[in-house]
Amino acid sequence: MNQGTSEKVRKIAEEFFGTQNDPNQIPINQDSTDKLHLIHKDTIIFKFNEKGDPIAWIVVVPTSVDTMNKFLKKEITEKELLNIATEEKKFESLYLCAVFVLPEYRQRGYAKGLIKEAFEKIPNAKNASLYAWIYSKEGENLIKSMQNETGRKILFIKD
Repeated sequence: MNQGTSEKVRKIAEEFFGTQNDPNQIPINQDSTDKLHLIHKDTIIFKFNEKGDPIAWIVVVPTSVDTMNKFLKKEITEKELLNIATEEKKFESLYLCAVFVLPEYRQRGYAKGLIKEAFEKIPNAKNASLYAWIYSKEGENLIKSMQNETGRKILFIKD
């Protein structure tokens, strides 16, 4: 993906998640992207339209079970989670960090498809504990739907 497209994706994601206003979230910037790719090349997966423009993406962070538990108990922030994950490089748990689909492409199964793709590409994802931080009603519905469809429990916290 070229630099212009990367910047466009970061701008859209920032508008939705508002990480600049929350020092506890993973910042949406090149440094975070680099850290994610140090853990595994497929921690960020994109879906493109027929013109080659990104229309949906997922960010996942493999962690240890210990890191997952600390995050779910709010003992560490999301930003700290990424820093720990970069150092530990464990694949015991999978944090479903962000799933975003442009509004005009929603309700087409792209979010579920990206989650399933992450399960295929990330080592041990099929056996890893799953967890998420839910920001929206759509996110909550997606988590419930994925649990029903896959039979896997997804632990989560909500804001």
